[in-house]
Amino acid sequence: MNNKKITLGFVLAAVSTVLAIVGLFLYKSVGQQIGTTNTLLILAAVAGAAALVLALVLGKEIPNFFLIAHAVLLMAAVGVSVAPVVNDMGLVFAGLYQMDIINAYITFAVVGCVAWLVSVVASFLGVTPKEA
Repeated sequence: MNNKKITLGFVLAAVSTVLAIVGLFLYKSVGQQIGTTNTLLILAAVAGAAALVLALVLGKEIPNFFLIAHAVLLMAAVGVSVAPVVNDMGLVFAGLYQMDIINAYITFAVVGCVAWLVSVVASFLGVTPKEA
């Protein structure tokens, strides 16, 4: 009998994938945005979903490679997204504008970083149960 158990890593990978999708929608409200970040977030969500589906279908260690790709793509998305808003951040810190112009970006960045941290933890735990 093939006994499939859901592990903590699987749950964390699912949470991280959902947060990547939420981050994609949050990034749409950022004033200064670039298409590369959208593409990276879509690829991260696809990699996370692929890890979950493969873990359910195969039940081997192969999905863990997709989790690593998921984490790398999430951090790349957050890193690439910083450049367009640097000017706005400078204007806010100089006191010329209010925080309202970067609030949407800060929300996106926090969600993106939390998704990344959760995906890193999930990649160390693994999405498939270990053989006893």
